[in-house]
Amino acid sequence: MITGLETSLGHLANPWKESALLTHDDHPRRKAWILPNRIDQIATTQIDVFPMKTKSNLIGLPALAALLYQLAPLALGQPNTPVNPPEPNPYPGCVRIFNGASFEGWEADRSTWTITNGAMRGVGGTSRLAYTKADYGSFRLIFTARMNPVNGDHLGVLFWGDRPTDPAKPKIDNAGWIQFMPPFAGMWDYHPPKHHNLPFQKLAPGSKDSTKWCTTEILCDLEKGTMRTAVDGIELARYTHPTPRERQDPEKRIIAGPIGMFRHGGGASEYRDIYLEANPKEDRLITVR
Repeated sequence: MITGLETSLGHLANPWKESALLTHDDHPRRKAWILPNRIDQIATTQIDVFPMKTKSNLIGLPALAALLYQLAPLALGQPNTPVNPPEPNPYPGCVRIFNGASFEGWEADRSTWTITNGAMRGVGGTSRLAYTKADYGSFRLIFTARMNPVNGDHLGVLFWGDRPTDPAKPKIDNAGWIQFMPPFAGMWDYHPPKHHNLPFQKLAPGSKDSTKWCTTEILCDLEKGTMRTAVDGIELARYTHPTPRERQDPEKRIIAGPIGMFRHGGGASEYRDIYLEANPKEDRLITVR
């Protein structure tokens, strides 16, 4: 005799159904209840294991083992649902810093920023920037973005600027930010005394259609003051700051600071699948084909 669960395979389809369960010919009929997520309430009894004398619907050892495997999560207080393996990291060395479900690790004022279909979406409100709680100087940033709708607006990523003090109204102008704008590859400088267009080396023309999802990679080296960018696997731009070691003068400095996803004007900016590598080990764009 062994101690086991007196049940039938059909019982799994309806765990609340009371079942009359057949055992060995000379064993009395027994009844058991299976209650979801409460393995301590599953009635147990004794099962004779005599293959020549058991009836066709008696659970043998292989079926019983399969049943116990199904019920194992209940013993741990977990729902009996399939476990999906984690998605592989598409960018070795990088970590996902926006999970598509919450703003953990970010400052994002709710007057502007929401999460829609796994993307942070900025539209309206008072905040022009959702930015990281951590500071970064040298980094690799990879993300996918689009405008939806455009309304004459554009995407943007800001870095090397002052940390805002108010997420509802983060300071952009005269805060020392450098901005890159995908997918067309534009740049802007927010150093005082007045923000202005930023000269850079353009290697290839980017797309002018901001409504399509595009994947951008930005590779920055704070000590060298360099930035390289690629959109959809094509390197588009390079920039070298004229005073890379300056950390004090507000008109010239670049500093480690938050990374910000921009809501510039009247459109809606959407950013998803945001990955980052701090202090990259390789000085190359890993998304370039």
